[in-house]
Amino acid sequence: MRDFYELSPAGRARRVRRVATRALEAYDVEVRAVRLLTNEMNGIFRVDATDGRRFALRVGRGGQVGHSVRQVRSETEWLAALVRDTDLRVSAPVPNVAGDTVTEVEVDGVPGRRNCVLFRWLPGRLLDRDLSRANMAMYGALAARLHEHAERFEPSPGFDIVRYDRVFPFDEPVVLFDEGRSTFVSEAQRDVFAAAAAIVQQAIDELHLREPMRVLHGDLHRWNVLIDGGEAAAFDFEDLVWGWPVQDLAIALYYLADEPDHLSLRAAFRAGYERVRPWPDTTGMAIDRFIAGRALVLANDVELLEEPEYRAKAPEWIARFERRVRRILERP
Repeated sequence: MRDFYELSPAGRARRVRRVATRALEAYDVEVRAVRLLTNEMNGIFRVDATDGRRFALRVGRGGQVGHSVRQVRSETEWLAALVRDTDLRVSAPVPNVAGDTVTEVEVDGVPGRRNCVLFRWLPGRLLDRDLSRANMAMYGALAARLHEHAERFEPSPGFDIVRYDRVFPFDEPVVLFDEGRSTFVSEAQRDVFAAAAAIVQQAIDELHLREPMRVLHGDLHRWNVLIDGGEAAAFDFEDLVWGWPVQDLAIALYYLADEPDHLSLRAAFRAGYERVRPWPDTTGMAIDRFIAGRALVLANDVELLEEPEYRAKAPEWIARFERRVRRILERP
């Protein structure tokens, strides 16, 4: 059998589909159809049941940038609390027949044990398809309401997620500054990233002195938000972290930086947020520092990805991260 990462993207998707089929056997769902939506990082499948219900099944990726089963269970714990405590539209997890929100599956030809989660289907269109100011305001209000709930959320003793109190928060090796282990970063780029890491850590240290940490979505970008019927909905909480709201907002705003009207989009996002709660960046500098921090995390991830098509694009991506970091470092 060929190595998983020697296969084409379509070949890898076919093997991940075997994981999805095995996982669905653990649920009280009579399946009519399963359709792959994406296998870019995780495998995401639309599942149609014979009784008309619709679900999304996520097959978690393995390797160095995957998530542990304890982290995924913690993700589903906060999602369940959001469903119970609020009227926010989020991707509600569905327990399997054993009552577990995570189904671990291992099949031949797919490396590692994959963490699978079944979610109730969230209708809507991706925010990315319509970055209107009205939608950006709804996006900001959604972020604020998530932060509002996080302030009063009381996790169980087993709740276990990473802490964004360091530049690289996730449980993966940091190779970005290691000349012997990084493949795509030049010495000059490494110097730029090191300077950015220093200002990100300084921002973290300042936050530690001012306010307590709370649970954050950790990946609330424009492709993880749906718009439907005048409401915004959030999904893909897999990168859940302990941190501070400015870090969450920086991740959201990072992906707007190259839009020609990014300043007006950012202003609309902030206006929506402030309808719910005060804007947390009182200095006007923290969010931009954490935008640089997001670039560092992504650059390190790129070094760790194993898919050949991603590695082929790595130099282009690293150059983009460097440009974004430089823009922030060069601001007065």
